[in-house]
Amino acid sequence: MIWQAGEFASDNTTFQYNPADRGGQVTEQIDYHLANSDVGLLGNLWNSSYNGIARINFVLESLPEAVFINEENRPVREAEARFLRAFFYYHLIIHFGDVPITLEPLLDEAEALDKQREPVQAVLDQAIFPDLEFAIENLPATWGTANVGRATKGAAQMLLAKVYFSRRDYASALPLLDDIVASGNYSLMQEYRDIFDPMFDNNREIIFAAQFATAANQGSGFMVNWLPFNSGDDITQGVIPGSRDGLNQPTRDMIRAYEPGDQRFDASVGLYVDDGDTLPYIRKFVYPPIVTGGSDVDWPVFRYADALLMQSEALLETEGGLPDAVFQTINVLRGRAGLPLIFPGNPVPELDIQTEEALRLFLRKERRVELAFESHRWYDLLRYGTLEETMIAHGEEQKEYQEFLDPFPAAYTIIRPLWGIPSNQVVQFGYTQNEGW
Repeated sequence: MIWQAGEFASDNTTFQYNPADRGGQVTEQIDYHLANSDVGLLGNLWNSSYNGIARINFVLESLPEAVFINEENRPVREAEARFLRAFFYYHLIIHFGDVPITLEPLLDEAEALDKQREPVQAVLDQAIFPDLEFAIENLPATWGTANVGRATKGAAQMLLAKVYFSRRDYASALPLLDDIVASGNYSLMQEYRDIFDPMFDNNREIIFAAQFATAANQGSGFMVNWLPFNSGDDITQGVIPGSRDGLNQPTRDMIRAYEPGDQRFDASVGLYVDDGDTLPYIRKFVYPPIVTGGSDVDWPVFRYADALLMQSEALLETEGGLPDAVFQTINVLRGRAGLPLIFPGNPVPELDIQTEEALRLFLRKERRVELAFESHRWYDLLRYGTLEETMIAHGEEQKEYQEFLDPFPAAYTIIRPLWGIPSNQVVQFGYTQNEGW
């Protein structure tokens, strides 16, 4: 769901049109922004978030009576639960705006029906901020090998920094990011593609990731939906994509964003040739063989490169000018990617950054290619304040070569920053609907 909202709806990805199977059109409409409030994505995101919150509320209510062999674990278990509750609420307010707040189990239907949407600030003050402050105070900085993959203090700090970024409160986010960087718990992998390779699961660049393991019958298969539907087992060396796959494929504009020689391109984008057609696909998470049980590839939620880029952005937006630290971060990432460095006075005009605005735009470009296909783009465009203009311009190019859009003249013209409240929730609970839905 997050990939659909964070990536597929943005200018980073589109889909491979299959004229022989039109049953997936509802999903495709997310890409060209003609979905309505009964589309499955909205209900799935809403329901899965509130189901998670409900379970966490039961856990938190039960904790005071729970018996712990090691009493020191009690606040840690509470911190893990509250981190996840804040994570769910964060995605709810980002996508839906004002939402109902539940911080205790609801056992009575009438009580649930009385819950109405609360202002975003109330969700922050009553749920997200207290939960993350508790999590930062009580989560360990690292876990031992037996507990790898669990939430840490750094993960909670990243989430809180994301919350502040969504409010453009860079001054509040910067100390959190500084602390993550200064902790010494994270560093960049030497090779970009190794970050995502299951051979290096939970490597030093991963701050928090959704865990997958075929040995535990919990393999990941999300990447198969993003492969060309006509690729057979050529790419997976195992399972065969279905007729409604071919989703989340790199757009032409995304491919152009990579500079010649950027090693992140080959690590992230594959090119499948079929009958003379070259079809781009997301290679970043594809590590064959991908079999019926799935893959061991994890989904990176927060990684250290993101923390560095956020730190640079927060520094630039609070101090302005041309901070050396921002150049240093960009150049470290470019160096890993095999690209030349940027600096004021560079004899190469495109790499000669002389103004604050030029540095800001370059930082945004680096962020796009470094974090491509990791579902950050939509949220970045929202924060930049360029969502509508970017998506409308993106739509003009899409219409030029995607002839199947001809019957949909409104495609890419209605860019709504908030998703619609799922229609069944509006009917059942009487919630007010977001504008334009």
